[in-house]
Amino acid sequence: MKVLLMNSGQGPQDYYRVREPAAAIAAAGLDAEIEMIRGIETMVRPGDDGEVYDADARGADVVVLQLPKTVAMLQTIRVLQAQGVAVVVEMDDLLTSVPFGSVGHDALVRKGMGRRATECAREADFVTTTTPELLREYAPHGRGAVVPNAIPRRIAELPPAYAREAEVVTIGWTGSVGTHPYDLQEVGSGLQQALDATRGRSRFTVIGQAWGARSRLGLTEEPGEVPWMADVDAYATAIGETFDVGIAPLRLDRFNSSKSWLKVLEYSARGVAAVRSPSPEYERLGLGRRARSSKDWARGLTSAIRDADRRREFAERDRAVVLDRHLTEHTAGEWVAAWRRALDHRARSRRASA
Repeated sequence: MKVLLMNSGQGPQDYYRVREPAAAIAAAGLDAEIEMIRGIETMVRPGDDGEVYDADARGADVVVLQLPKTVAMLQTIRVLQAQGVAVVVEMDDLLTSVPFGSVGHDALVRKGMGRRATECAREADFVTTTTPELLREYAPHGRGAVVPNAIPRRIAELPPAYAREAEVVTIGWTGSVGTHPYDLQEVGSGLQQALDATRGRSRFTVIGQAWGARSRLGLTEEPGEVPWMADVDAYATAIGETFDVGIAPLRLDRFNSSKSWLKVLEYSARGVAAVRSPSPEYERLGLGRRARSSKDWARGLTSAIRDADRRREFAERDRAVVLDRHLTEHTAGEWVAAWRRALDHRARSRRASA
């Protein structure tokens, strides 16, 4: 089976949903010849409409399209299927529910790109998603599977954060207010309470963009900032070298309730003790300490700062779970099985229309 993987050009999605799965499949010696490309070469009719009438699958049996969300991609799916090529749509966010205030809201919600993504998924031979909620949204036809996010072993086996002695405990968050406009507010005054209770023994740092974090968290001082890294290996390494405790707050709206468990998975893989919101996927993962209120955040963070042995115990346990269940080598076969199901569906469709 030859598989052509097209990535969306977004670093983390490419890393976790294209490049690292492909590497794990190759390492496992599974029966899939994989080629990765940035975009599908197409032919477009002249004129204002610019309809796609041909597409180059490069000899593949299966083409995987990551986050397709345009009319042209919908047309490309139909062209490929007419050629007998099976098409898989890969989705890792509920694009129709990106919250107002997020940098992607205008294009994805108001201008309809999220709706186009839904249409692409509905016409695909098969759909892969990161969560059960996304699967219900994008594959009501029943042709889909959840392939959860996983961590490469080389990252999970880096020296863990809990192995070092921290004189000053660093609480950290990865992200930016631009893409998470409402999440930090879920902490309420909990982080500042914890910092006040452990003054001189704790600090708060953001990997990404710290702008706006102070006001949303009600902090008396600006947080530290480690600029965002495009290289995901470097970013994942930095998590364990910078943080002792990681926070993962999520406002429980429809978009976030569909989101993957990736942030807590990254913290846990790097030996960072996590305190997190009770989102459906964080609950399903079962790692980290749950916080429902400002009081919970304050209690969980203060305890993690003051009690190094307890912090190490939680972090060590969660990292062991990642190593045992949540590596890319554990999900490699799930990707290949999904692609084979797409191939089977396309074959049945061709026979039915013959």
